[in-house]
Amino acid sequence: MTAPVVEVHAATRTHGTVQVLAPVSLTLHPGQACAVVGPNGAGKSTLLRLVAGTDTPTSGEVLVLGTPARGARLAHRESITRLLGPAPTYPDLTVAEHLQLVQVAWAGRHPGPDLDAALAAAHLERVRGQFPGELSSGESQMFALALALYRPASLVLLDEPEQRLDAAWRQVAVELVLGALDQGRAVLAATHDPGLREALAARGPLVELDEPAR
Repeated sequence: MTAPVVEVHAATRTHGTVQVLAPVSLTLHPGQACAVVGPNGAGKSTLLRLVAGTDTPTSGEVLVLGTPARGARLAHRESITRLLGPAPTYPDLTVAEHLQLVQVAWAGRHPGPDLDAALAAAHLERVRGQFPGELSSGESQMFALALALYRPASLVLLDEPEQRLDAAWRQVAVELVLGALDQGRAVLAATHDPGLREALAARGPLVELDEPAR
């Protein structure tokens, strides 16, 4: 079997005296998905930040591509794409120009599809010439997901990518994520959406976090 993309060994996170993430372990290989589910406050976003390397575990270990996650942010930055909040955008670049910027920045390493195909897959052709500030809430979320997935990467980190999407667009989001898996990427996603949870659980482990103590 190929080397794991993500290894989490009994990782926890505590803020002061409050444990915001109970011990959790998981292993994720190329082409596998892992759905992280649980109620609000259970630590889903915290786990994603630990894997992203933007936070460090209080105990345990988190490895990305064989490197402690904190160091992997730089050592493997071209191998990790993430949507853990609003997409970083330029107010004076259109939707299409943002994708073109990704193509240019990763010239020679971009796996495709081409820009028109990517916009069509995300159902964003109609807004290709609009600026980020002109998009609706749902359009903004779909644009953020499409932009994250347009990056060349071995690991995709998604924090509730279904936010603000209606039922039809949620299905589009599922198809985009499954497409990333078909490319051989590993996907770690926190979600409340039953459809995305089911689709991801069919392609890898499911991590269920317990409700936090009140």
